Amino acid sequence: MHADISLLRHQGPMLNVVANILLKAIKNGNHEIKEHLLKSEYSNVIPNPKLVDRYHKWLDCESYYEGEIAPHLFPLWTYPQLYELGKSLNLPLHKVLNQGVKMIINSPLKRNSGLTSKAEIYQIQNMDSKYRVSQRLTTGTHLDSQALISEIYAVILKDTKSALKKKGTHQPIKTDELSLVERLVIAKEDAKSYAYLSGDVNPIHLSKAVAKLMGLRGSIMHGFGLFAIVFEKLRAQGFEISEIDVRFIKPVYLGSEVDLYISESAKPNTYGIKLISTDKRFLHVAGEFQFIPVTVS
Repeated sequence: MHADISLLRHQGPMLNVVANILLKAIKNGNHEIKEHLLKSEYSNVIPNPKLVDRYHKWLDCESYYEGEIAPHLFPLWTYPQLYELGKSLNLPLHKVLNQGVKMIINSPLKRNSGLTSKAEIYQIQNMDSKYRVSQRLTTGTHLDSQALISEIYAVILKDTKSALKKKGTHQPIKTDELSLVERLVIAKEDAKSYAYLSGDVNPIHLSKAVAKLMGLRGSIMHGFGLFAIVFEKLRAQGFEISEIDVRFIKPVYLGSEVDLYISESAKPNTYGIKLISTDKRFLHVAGEFQFIPVTVS
């Protein structure tokens, strides 16, 4: 799908978030993080129907989510809210790195009806090289106040460049006991599409020059955009996913080919997930998902 930059006109709140984060990055002042923790709640949140339609089209999942909203679109309505909490705690948001997400799907998110959205920053751990920030985002419907619960694994880095420049393994990653789901090409158009659909226009995903300033060799895919792609590839295999928990291990450069694998787990109705470079040198995403088994009557 061709990335449509005109979609950004629907992204006022998220563009304001990105602009403020980039402005703080330019100022790059000292930040004394406040210790008290916060939450906020919004009601009657209605995601823009055009953005929802185009998001589903980008992921080729329109027919599956007829009358519903894909759960992994939650950053669209929760991130501006989460940003306000982070700002009130004086967090240096330009140094935040999302390291993964856990998503619990209790019931569908219906379209064209108001959602409730609760954002919480409930723990901050001061560590040697980073702050670990625990965040919970809960989306409710009129039928289920906890229809979708998302836990964001994030850190505030004290040395951003060294954290991003992770090296590959010296030995190839073994895949003998893994089952290949699909080989994927993460294209520049994917990053542009996700940027315009989510409002996350951080230039590290869109500008090779800016990415190089951050110590990378080129632009990288959004972590949550990659998460959405992986989720939908698994769902297309027939899995009705009820919970998914992944870590973003290493960025995926735009234009890269990667292999999506699943593996058996000792846990019931659970598979492991690995997204690995085709040369088997880099592990990009790792985690697991639980699914609702199909019952035959």
